[in-house]
Amino acid sequence: MKYLIFDFDGVLGDTNDARIEVIQEMEDKSREEVLLSTDQYFTKSHHTRDSNVNKESLSSMQRWNSRFGTLLAEKGFNLFGGFIEELQKIQDVKMAVVSSGSPVYIKPKLKNCGLEFSHILTFEDHHSKEEKVEIICRDWDISVKDACFFTDTISDIKELGNIMDKNKIYGCAWGYQGAEKLSTVLDQNHILINFSDIQKVFEK
Repeated sequence: MKYLIFDFDGVLGDTNDARIEVIQEMEDKSREEVLLSTDQYFTKSHHTRDSNVNKESLSSMQRWNSRFGTLLAEKGFNLFGGFIEELQKIQDVKMAVVSSGSPVYIKPKLKNCGLEFSHILTFEDHHSKEEKVEIICRDWDISVKDACFFTDTISDIKELGNIMDKNKIYGCAWGYQGAEKLSTVLDQNHILINFSDIQKVFEK
């Protein structure tokens, strides 16, 4: 049995352009400012159990996330169809999604994508990605070290490298930060350049 956990934005969901437009509208920023702040955000850790987010800050983040999710859903975006097709080829697998995004735009998109996810845990389910991964693995009755995680950001790699087997964390080059940035924290054989590269993960 294979156990795969995916980030959503930039991995399953092609949300980059819509995300930029929504943040421009919400925060009255230029495209260049949004790109810079996005890159800075996805380079630092934010969603660990010890990130010291107080209740007031968490409530503010939830309000922002809810508004952002609603606007992103209205804006519209596609899934990475080629990647979905590759995932459909994998046999004997359990899949889940762990995201810091909003269920408002994530869950409707995944509902009819042709894949079965045992869990789709978003920001509203838990701020900490570490704890969301632990919840999934507990329900699957496996060690966290037995799960693979797929992301497109340095922040996820830093956050989940605290609890997961670093040899089972993979970067998706088609996402927000790209192969060059991901290569600063991952070996080349842990970066998926093309959608079909996921098949190589299971050739060992």
